[in-house]
Amino acid sequence: MRKVVVAAAIVRGGRVLAARRTTPPEAAGRWELPGGKCEPGEPPTAALEREIAEELGCDIEVTTWLEGATPIGETHELRAALARLTRGEPEPTEHDEVRWLAPDELDTVDWLEPDRPFLPELRFALEHAASLARGGNGTRRVIVFDEDDARAVEQRLRGDGFDAEVVRERLQGEDDDEDHPWAVLTDAPSLVADVLADEFDGWLDEEPEQPAPRAGSPLDLPTAPRRIKRTDA
Repeated sequence: MRKVVVAAAIVRGGRVLAARRTTPPEAAGRWELPGGKCEPGEPPTAALEREIAEELGCDIEVTTWLEGATPIGETHELRAALARLTRGEPEPTEHDEVRWLAPDELDTVDWLEPDRPFLPELRFALEHAASLARGGNGTRRVIVFDEDDARAVEQRLRGDGFDAEVVRERLQGEDDDEDHPWAVLTDAPSLVADVLADEFDGWLDEEPEQPAPRAGSPLDLPTAPRRIKRTDA
């Protein structure tokens, strides 16, 4: 019976995290979904969460396992899972580079052979996630004025089990001395997002019915948002 190696397709904002190997020599410079071997008796989900914490210094939650498994040599097999970040940012310790890849960028890196069979299903999942991140049905933007507030909103939402990502976008048509708002993209329900927006003196931008722009287009924040008077102004 083959021993199990697990890999994480960490998805955020319609992109997946890829990591570049440094060892062994035959794999150096090639890309993989990060992960590692299951310890004896260790469940695959627990193994994957442990490996990511060790390799990347962040916490993840496995959301679903991708179909199938691929052989690694004569003794091991690779299984891959979709996952989301719940704490921290990936900081590689065993890889020399990481990249967030969009669906149309999956073919721009040289993947290791065991990872390649998972790419079609991963591409489909990324296209769906990218549609949400661009403002499709189910995604909302909590707009706040300070980065610290945006990070706090992001962590609150992730802690409650929702996807969240901070992006910085300058409102169109504002003067140079205006505050530059930060947006937290999330799939949290409107009620949850609106409460956080009010708590951090921001506003909720929600346009779920508008069609998403083409892939790769920049994220557009509203040109005439509902502004909330700041108490410290």
